[in-house]
Amino acid sequence: MSTLTMYDPAVEPVTRVRVLVGEDGDDERRGDKKAIAFSDCRYYCPDEATVRRVIESLRDSDERLRARPEETMLWDWQNTYWEAESDNPNGGGTVLLGVAWYDEEFYTDRKDAWLGTMHTRIYQKLGVPMEDVTVTHWRLDA
Repeated sequence: MSTLTMYDPAVEPVTRVRVLVGEDGDDERRGDKKAIAFSDCRYYCPDEATVRRVIESLRDSDERLRARPEETMLWDWQNTYWEAESDNPNGGGTVLLGVAWYDEEFYTDRKDAWLGTMHTRIYQKLGVPMEDVTVTHWRLDA
């Protein structure tokens, strides 16, 4: 069975550029860990300066995460992508980040950390209002 996709010239294609490599792009980093859940995080950035701040902040966070002992790696970043908003003259768009969760208790306890005071302050400092942050969680079936 084949699928036919119609080309619609009125719909502009979206281009995603990988800006950081995560556990889903590095087999060695993932190792033998098995994810029990994932989170899809999206940060709308109104301009290029905000995009750069968000990506740099994620890079710094990833470096801190990678410096931790392996036994404390109960979650990990996935690849981070940038989607430019084609009609934004200021270079804005969306930064997309995935999170892989490896421990049930840790996931249950921390999956909504993005709503907490620490993360809210980080978003504010970066110039991303809470209404421009979306996080969707999903679990894997056993």
